[in-house]
Amino acid sequence: MTVRHIITVALLAVLLTACAGPAEPTGPPTITPVIPLPGTTQPPAVDPGAAPVATQPPAVEATPTPATIGPETYPEGVNPLTGLAVPDPAVLERRPLLVKVSNESDQVRPWSGLAFADHVWEYQMEGFAATRFTAVLYSQTPERIGSVRSTRLIDVEHLVDMYGGLLATSGGSSNRSAGGPPRIRELLLAAPWSERVISMDYGFGDPYLVRIPDIPRPGIFSWHTLFAVPQAIWDYAAQEGLNQRQPLTGLAFSETPPPGGVATAEAIVDYPGSGPKHTWRYNATTGRWESLTNDVPDGDMLLPEGQPLAFDNIVIVHAPHYEADFIEDENAQLLSVGVNLIGEGSAVLLRDGLRYDVTWRRSAPEQMMQFFDASGNVIPFKPGQTWFNVASSNIFPPEVTFTP
Repeated sequence: MTVRHIITVALLAVLLTACAGPAEPTGPPTITPVIPLPGTTQPPAVDPGAAPVATQPPAVEATPTPATIGPETYPEGVNPLTGLAVPDPAVLERRPLLVKVSNESDQVRPWSGLAFADHVWEYQMEGFAATRFTAVLYSQTPERIGSVRSTRLIDVEHLVDMYGGLLATSGGSSNRSAGGPPRIRELLLAAPWSERVISMDYGFGDPYLVRIPDIPRPGIFSWHTLFAVPQAIWDYAAQEGLNQRQPLTGLAFSETPPPGGVATAEAIVDYPGSGPKHTWRYNATTGRWESLTNDVPDGDMLLPEGQPLAFDNIVIVHAPHYEADFIEDENAQLLSVGVNLIGEGSAVLLRDGLRYDVTWRRSAPEQMMQFFDASGNVIPFKPGQTWFNVASSNIFPPEVTFTP
């Protein structure tokens, strides 16, 4: 071998040794512990001989899109008056039942069955000197509701048509024998839905309208002791072919409050005359508006003791009123009071401790009143029960105040 070959072989040996890398250790590797920085957590030790563990990216919770139902269609089994699913969808196949409920004095409080209404309408009557209620029962069936009193113009001209409902009432004023203008009784008889009126004037008594003495307290005056029995009335209506389901479209509902609401803890509708003053106070724990009359908490005889009368939505409807051409209260010579709920006007929606200035609209007697925001969109109510305070916008208006 020449000197040149010897040098070449030596260079190749050096290159091969450099490419081969360090020699394998003969013992186990030395692991230097990691000392965590202050305020950090040391990761768990990893076994070098363990099989690799598959990892997944952290789960990302999807932000639910606020779901609004209505105002034209509703999921199967959902009540279009409350936006809530009902345990028994069969109840939605019947007509709403409108019941006249007294608000004459503290003698009638606590009421019976008022807390089971999907809607309640409170309105001015008797020369703007007092108020009365029309309770709309649909999805729930209390054993009784009352005390029941007589019909007023708002029922004849608006509410029965709006809900396509049955009407339970003690009766109505009449002036036919005196030859004067028709009063409530004549207007009921002339109405296209007169066969759906359950009234003492029409001979309806037990089991549809019953006298129960000493409710809500012993010794109560007899005219406060009349109560409607909803199940008996619905059974009668079904027997007579009068209990068909109604469209009841127009209201929208969403669990998520719409933007733009003003935080509100209390609303007062102080009606003129004997009124009375109706206060709504928001309970942030229950998410409902609790009712007080003349600063006294209201209740319902059929609720667990101590549970207040409360609703999910309060709507104050401002609308033009008028005095009718007949006397409603003979003793005090007070004219009957009417209201125009066709057209549009201002309203206030209270939900979730928030206040919204809205517009109400209704173009036909059979149409549900709808409520719109400033952009012209139907504003969603909170799913649940709704109380409507109707307030005159022109003569003898109540004083409406909010806190804060």
